[in-house]
Amino acid sequence: MNLSEDKLLKLVYKNFGGTLSSLEDTADLPHAWQLVEMLAEKGWRIDIMLGQELINVDDLKFHKGPGTIFAQYGPRPNFSSTMEGICKTALIALQTTEELQTL
Repeated sequence: MNLSEDKLLKLVYKNFGGTLSSLEDTADLPHAWQLVEMLAEKGWRIDIMLGQELINVDDLKFHKGPGTIFAQYGPRPNFSSTMEGICKTALIALQTTEELQTL
């Protein structure tokens, strides 16, 4: 979870294609939504909560038992942007199902 922005964006590119220029919501949020759609096609349910002081993204899939990613692997994080939440959650989802390609 503590990846530099550059490394995170490279991992997203390697695993999902497309090019994201940053983790700022105003720059590439339509491209991040494509990640959400790709996960949905793989059977994941993506939950995004956005509030004044909370940005939370989590996935749910019945893979090796029920539960959301963060319920299984740690507390729900408060991301600094929706983009960051989508990117990190998408990569963790792939890692969970052993589909993640590393750098």
